[in-house]
Amino acid sequence: MSRWTPDAVRAAAAEWVWVPPGAPEVDTDEYHLVGYPESFEHPTQVARCRSARPADDLVDEVAGIARGWGRSTLGWWVGDGTTPAGLGEALARRGAEVVETVDVLAFDLAGGLPDAVRRPAPAGVDVRLVDDADALRAANDVSVQVWDALVPEDDDAWLAAELADLGRPIRDRGGFSVLATVDGVPAATGGCTLADDVARLWGAATVPALRGRGVYTAVLLHRMAVAREHGATLALVKGRVGTSAPILRGAGFTAYGQEHLYRQPLGAGAPATV
Repeated sequence: MSRWTPDAVRAAAAEWVWVPPGAPEVDTDEYHLVGYPESFEHPTQVARCRSARPADDLVDEVAGIARGWGRSTLGWWVGDGTTPAGLGEALARRGAEVVETVDVLAFDLAGGLPDAVRRPAPAGVDVRLVDDADALRAANDVSVQVWDALVPEDDDAWLAAELADLGRPIRDRGGFSVLATVDGVPAATGGCTLADDVARLWGAATVPALRGRGVYTAVLLHRMAVAREHGATLALVKGRVGTSAPILRGAGFTAYGQEHLYRQPLGAGAPATV
């Protein structure tokens, strides 16, 4: 019997927080606040919140920390397991609005891969691991086109560091990326972080001109296959409800709840210390 009960899947999703090297953060028993680069769409986020304190007190404390970092907005992820109750209402009273909603989706790899893996890739579509300089540059170019927030491909120091990391085994470096092409043209990319036996799927991006060709699904399935080869028993992803979530459901993923991102404007205030 698989260990991936609904509660276990939700717990794995709650543990998923990415912190870039050198980024400011406050990680307590109650919440995890991360300051991402200002170029990010939502640069300051509360990725996790489990607190017994009154919502108003908590919101004001975290907002003060974010102001102390010089941030003008603050994002709060609020899901089924978020506490305290009434957090969304407290944020709304401060002008926060829901700007993004994602489904928490998972596929139990212990029982095998989705049926879709056994179907041939669409004509002209090829997917490979990002394991050399050409693939690295192509995948980064795709991400820059879609997200507009990554290191430029001509940054020699960045390229050298990435290539050095690619020389290590996938398990040692904790993940991998893949690149899809359509008739030889870079079309899509996506990453996977291996956290014990959980494959966290992230960063899927398809260039606008090549959408609708099946490359998103091809990138998804290839990552799942590689992750399973490296010991993953659960594929976990957070898919936007209006874009990727329907594709993920069609590939066999099951939804285990939703998370809503509230964006709170931060007015003037004295910086807080922690």
